[in-house]
Amino acid sequence: MKNISSMIQGKSHVLWDFNGTLLDDAHLCVKSVNVLLTEAQLPVITLADYHQKFTFPVRDYYKDLGFDMETADFAALSEQFHDLYHSWLDEAEIFPGTFEVLQELAHLNHHVLSAANIHDLHRMIDKFGLKPHFKSVYGLGDRLAHSKVELGRELLRTQELDPRECVMFGDTLHDLEVGEALGLDVILVTGGHQHVDRLKTRAPRIWTRGG
Repeated sequence: MKNISSMIQGKSHVLWDFNGTLLDDAHLCVKSVNVLLTEAQLPVITLADYHQKFTFPVRDYYKDLGFDMETADFAALSEQFHDLYHSWLDEAEIFPGTFEVLQELAHLNHHVLSAANIHDLHRMIDKFGLKPHFKSVYGLGDRLAHSKVELGRELLRTQELDPRECVMFGDTLHDLEVGEALGLDVILVTGGHQHVDRLKTRAPRIWTRGG
């Protein structure tokens, strides 16, 4: 990750999505969901498949994978997925260059806005030694990955932030939708949970990771 300073001139606050933006964990999501697919006697997917299929709301993603969402217990599927995901969490790494970028932008205020469960999120941030870099961390209260727009509004309100002074980094089209709903400038990064070709269909600003 480099050449970021020129992209956020005039901003005072940076809002970061976490999974897929700072944490390289898409392969763990594939590994975890393939267990669910195998148990349901559905075809497993590759990482390339995942990049083309993953979306929000997550219920739609599961439906696209072949689950019958009229009869499936979405809460149970989500819980099993997250249990599997966390059992392999040690295999995940922070994207190369993350610490360097946070250090380069240390004069700005950094916040995490994530659809991850807040307790899981703090666990991951602590695990990778990222806590000192963030002024605040906002995650959801359950594991069902609902929209995080309301959570973003809470962040802006409680931290007393002017959206015009903020920029948001994410890795999915959902992050773009969230940022737009909050009135934020949004930059999507490559190499996360969705293929760059999908990002290009909507995102006016894309940061090529490592470029």
